[in-house]
Amino acid sequence: MTWTAFFLIITSATLHASWNMLAKKYHMTLPFYAVICTTAMMMWLHVQFWTPVPIWSMSWQFWASVAGSVCSDALLYCGALVMVYRLMDMSSAYPMMRSLPLLLTVGVTAIFGMGKPLTACAVCGMVLVFLGCMSMPLKKFSDFDIRCYFKKNMFFVLLAACGTTGYTVFDSLSQDIMKAAVVDAGMSISKPVLSLSYYSTRGIVLSSTLMVLAWGIPRQRKHFKEMWKECKWAPFAAGIFASLTYVLVLISMNYVDNVSYVQVFRQLGMLIGLLAGIFVLKEKGSLPKYVGGVLIVTGLILSVL
Repeated sequence: MTWTAFFLIITSATLHASWNMLAKKYHMTLPFYAVICTTAMMMWLHVQFWTPVPIWSMSWQFWASVAGSVCSDALLYCGALVMVYRLMDMSSAYPMMRSLPLLLTVGVTAIFGMGKPLTACAVCGMVLVFLGCMSMPLKKFSDFDIRCYFKKNMFFVLLAACGTTGYTVFDSLSQDIMKAAVVDAGMSISKPVLSLSYYSTRGIVLSSTLMVLAWGIPRQRKHFKEMWKECKWAPFAAGIFASLTYVLVLISMNYVDNVSYVQVFRQLGMLIGLLAGIFVLKEKGSLPKYVGGVLIVTGLILSVL
């Protein structure tokens, strides 16, 4: 793995934590997320004009999978994220929302036979991730009480993780269908171009859906107007950060011998998010948070090795 790849991945992880920090600081709402996604979409709309991928003639299975991804993102993830950042500190919520989807995705892919059998190392990693997530809500280890994991804030964390898992699985299915269609058409297109083509297409559908919801629901329309008064620049900056997060990961894949390195070092973003919450947003740190963060990152590294 080169230093170029390392720098790109760490920058990507920092940008991901940064847009979440802006969402937490400026009170995440559906309109806020709609502007984030629309900004990201506009940055890559140009791909539609030069991509050789026949996107708009794809099969109904492709569009059904895209619809599943957008519903998971717009309805589950966005709705849950609004509530999570209203009820919890970023330093607790962010590491859990980033790590739980791994456990859920493994479960979904195992049930439907979509992945390889887990190794012993991966199982150990999953256990560490689970223990780390259990630590995050605690102020002190002596405060452990099973009832604290059945509060509504934990429900929304789990719902956000389900949303992330949903769009991750559907995105994978969509890109597999796209790749198969390109091969059937006798075309040879690089992986980055395929990924950007899908990212651009999904962005159009997602941002359109979010904007319809934001303007069509009276209460959300009110939030839209309030957002312009309180934080005019923040959602646009968050959208740029969110967009660059994905693109930098794509670029970094060209500088590693094994893509697993990309997966491993992206997990450092959880520690960045935890520290950003404590030192930038001035949230209260605690020993369970620090221990939980280290357990989660260690577990995720073991899981992808």
